[in-house]
Amino acid sequence: MSARIRKGYADTPWGQVHYRMTRSPRAASSLPLVLLHQTASSSVMFEKLMDALADDYLCIAPDTPGYGESFTPEVAPSIALYADALYAALQTLGVGACWLFGHHTGASIAVQIAHDHPGFARKIMLSGPPHLTPAQRAAFAERIYPVAPQLDGAHLLPLWRRILDKEPDVPLDLAHREFTLTLRAGAQYAAAYRAVFSHDFAAQLPRIACPIHLMAGEFDALRDCLDPAAAAAQQASKQFIPGAGTYVCERQTALVADAIRRFFR
Repeated sequence: MSARIRKGYADTPWGQVHYRMTRSPRAASSLPLVLLHQTASSSVMFEKLMDALADDYLCIAPDTPGYGESFTPEVAPSIALYADALYAALQTLGVGACWLFGHHTGASIAVQIAHDHPGFARKIMLSGPPHLTPAQRAAFAERIYPVAPQLDGAHLLPLWRRILDKEPDVPLDLAHREFTLTLRAGAQYAAAYRAVFSHDFAAQLPRIACPIHLMAGEFDALRDCLDPAAAAAQQASKQFIPGAGTYVCERQTALVADAIRRFFR
């Protein structure tokens, strides 16, 4: 981890939210940049991006409840619950307004926060926006199942293959990290996916008045959602990224950082 990134916990009514934060004395933006991760990752997926942006923004990347080092919800979570908890954590940290970036599940949470708290997010960037049709929800749901431990370890190889299938040429160390984070999530692994599939992203997105930049990589599982999401948003721009996939924030860090600098200003 970069020396410019520190970790901490923010209290909320539901439990403690773990976060990574980077603050540079040369930070140019007056608003913090909040980064919301995909499932079943954690804020660790943003370390390279945060380091790249440390001279431009105060970056805050919380772990979604049930993932990373954040508390585990006592009830079946929804996108609304995730949004409430992360918004409360940001309030604890003194964030009154921000630039808001969400990737996959993080994009759903970002839309929920912006929908529930108009004016809090001055601009939003959504990477892999889950603007799903009923058919897409059903197709994705068939691929998600709980990680149930088995005494002989028979659950491990199917999970490893599932991680590799997201991006077949993914570096081994990155795949292994996501594999261990998925194991750590345990029963919560499928919870965030179920929350996304039941979230009415398509109804909330058009109600958000602030500018929204949408992007998706060529090999992103949600690439087909890019055009419908852009058409639905009030003030939208969009960006298709050739050669990019699920791990665009880590494998095309410079490109994503440049897009952030151009949009969040």
